[in-house]
Amino acid sequence: GKKEEEVMQLLDQLIFYEEATSGQEEVQINDSAKLQELNEAGRLAVTAHSLAAHFTTLEPATLERAAAKLDSDCKLWLSRLFRFKNSVPVYHDRRYEGLARIGQLALYTKYPKYATEGFEALYSRPPVIYVSAAAPPGLGQYLCQQLGLPLSCACNVPCNTLFGASSKMDVALLEKLIQDDIAAAKTPVLIVAYAGTPIVGHVDNLQRLQEISKANGIWLHVEGNNLATLTMFSVPTSIETATSGDSITLDLTSWLGIPSLPYITLFKDSDRLLTEAAGLTTVNAKLQLRCLPLWMCLQSLGHEGMVAKIKFSCELAKTLFDHLDKIPTIKQVSHEKKRHDKEVKNVRDLISKAVSALLVFEIMTPTVVFRYVEDETSPGAVIAPYSSIKVEDPNEEKDGMYFDALNTWLAESLQSSNPRVPIDLVVVDKEGVCIRYAPLETAQVWGTTKEDIEQFAESLKSNLAVLNATTVQRKKFRSIVSSYANLRLVALDSWAGLGAVSYIPQMYLDRLRELTDKEKIDINNLNSELVHKLKAQDTAFSAGQTDDGIVCVRFGLITSDTDVEELVSLVHSMGTEVEESSKFLESMSELIRKGIEEANNELKKETADKLMHEGVLRQVPVVSSLLNWFSPAKEQIKGRAFNLTSGKIIPTTDTYKYHMQIQEDSSATPQSPSSKELPQSNGGLNSTKGTLKHSRQETEAPISPKEISKTAADVKAELTSQVSSGLPVAAAPPLPSLSLEKDAEVLSPPEQETTKAGETRTDS
Repeated sequence: GKKEEEVMQLLDQLIFYEEATSGQEEVQINDSAKLQELNEAGRLAVTAHSLAAHFTTLEPATLERAAAKLDSDCKLWLSRLFRFKNSVPVYHDRRYEGLARIGQLALYTKYPKYATEGFEALYSRPPVIYVSAAAPPGLGQYLCQQLGLPLSCACNVPCNTLFGASSKMDVALLEKLIQDDIAAAKTPVLIVAYAGTPIVGHVDNLQRLQEISKANGIWLHVEGNNLATLTMFSVPTSIETATSGDSITLDLTSWLGIPSLPYITLFKDSDRLLTEAAGLTTVNAKLQLRCLPLWMCLQSLGHEGMVAKIKFSCELAKTLFDHLDKIPTIKQVSHEKKRHDKEVKNVRDLISKAVSALLVFEIMTPTVVFRYVEDETSPGAVIAPYSSIKVEDPNEEKDGMYFDALNTWLAESLQSSNPRVPIDLVVVDKEGVCIRYAPLETAQVWGTTKEDIEQFAESLKSNLAVLNATTVQRKKFRSIVSSYANLRLVALDSWAGLGAVSYIPQMYLDRLRELTDKEKIDINNLNSELVHKLKAQDTAFSAGQTDDGIVCVRFGLITSDTDVEELVSLVHSMGTEVEESSKFLESMSELIRKGIEEANNELKKETADKLMHEGVLRQVPVVSSLLNWFSPAKEQIKGRAFNLTSGKIIPTTDTYKYHMQIQEDSSATPQSPSSKELPQSNGGLNSTKGTLKHSRQETEAPISPKEISKTAADVKAELTSQVSSGLPVAAAPPLPSLSLEKDAEVLSPPEQETTKAGETRTDS
């Protein structure tokens, strides 16, 4: 065992530090986690958990008395705070554990023999649980698993489709489903409704649902964040109806910002024996101590303190609602925009204004869900006058995927610039991707203030200026792109930007639908190189790829002062430049490939000729050595060189012979120089150094342009005449830089041969 200090040190290293093993020692790198600062109520809750564990060591009589007092006080306070009279609280750690116990209580209530006969009591008339379609996915399946029921017992009730809020339960359809199930010998047992749906925050028609449940003897359970407004002094009528239900679930940890408070389910106790059978009540003193953290926090905050926290969260939502009402490109999904008040002229206008104010208060919700949409009041983008081609795109104005991408970018930008206002991305039916801010869930935990909301609104407006400029210029961008033959629009609906284009080379324009796989790869490579060059000039460009594998150039978001025509022109000009360079590389690669094939063929031919001339014996390793010793073979160093300028294969005999590379000059023509043009001076060909170039400073007299243009044929003729006249070759002057022709013979030391007439002949 370890001492207390060692155990605490281990816990400290486990949570707050990252460990890196260096040899046999563990080194602490840096802090990896930080505890949130707690207020007075939070510290009391943390202390209460340790006290509850310590109180279990009390004597049984003292413990039972204290636990009963704590449970009684919390029961009274909760029923008064949330206006849920004659209710009993049940504390649980998992979110829907209380709902599962409520479902079991509903079964006991609806089936009197269920406690003794079990599933046999349900067999003749199977139970049905009605869950709103706005509930989290899998809630009906979870309830069936906890209650031991088949999945067919869960009925998903659709939301409104024709009128009203899109996430409210369709009450008329629910009533029809209930009548159909009763006619099919089924028993409706439980209805799960919402006072603030999990995503949008809409409130079901609780009053109508209460009437239906009472008429058919069905248990009505209500959930949602809007239940927190029951503690306020002025409760909205739509929420106040929830108090007439049978049970509600509360999440005080999020609403009050106090850590580790249990979930609370309040229900109306009609039969104590049934509630004990369902596990909703207990007489165990140790289990009753679970309410100690809640008891201490309620004592610390008081009624006014709890109301102040919830009211502040609702005020944050209202402040954001007011800012969103003034932005025409923002659609509020969770709250309808207020109409501008008309000027009050008489008593009737004053009364109507007061009634409208009450209605606005009625539909108030502490959950803000909004979405960026195109401004329908704006005149739209001005089409370029020079563009005569119209882009036919009927889905352009209603492209939901494009605006989903814009809202995703907007949410990421807002979250990075406003970390104290946590927002979420949610998908709402019939709307798409939306931005959700629920201050009841986050404001007390993150310590959000009204100044943070004001800063959030300013950041939203600055980001919307970029989105508005992009959406307005989108039509103009498409028109400009259509005026360039080499640019083709690419559909990237999920790209939050101006658009995307693909550059098509000139040779492929006439047969875009007949491209081979190799040609498509060439086009993709060209566009990839184009993006690489564009990103070097502007980071707004990026590479994209469609579902069918087409590489394209993506244009990012722009501001109001961006010249779209200049951006498109830059892409076109850069694409033309890349296309021309690629054509040169393609022709050069083809030329090299043909040259290599030609050289390989010639080398194979030379190998065959060598075998024919030397014989097979010289190819055998041991025999060839003996033959070469008795009769040495004439060494012939042969090879091939590829000239990139002319694209021809030339032999390397002259290179090995003179230890230099001889340049080609097809424009030079051989001339017949006379022997008088050759001055007498020391110099000549420097074959040891392997070069034919000499500087002018080494010559005694300046070299004329005529001498500079001498070719190999001229030098050969001069040397021939010099030898015929009896002059020594070593007396030849230093030669200027020569440009040897391809077809001219290269200089070689003259060989003298005596003929029958005693004459001298010089051969090269």
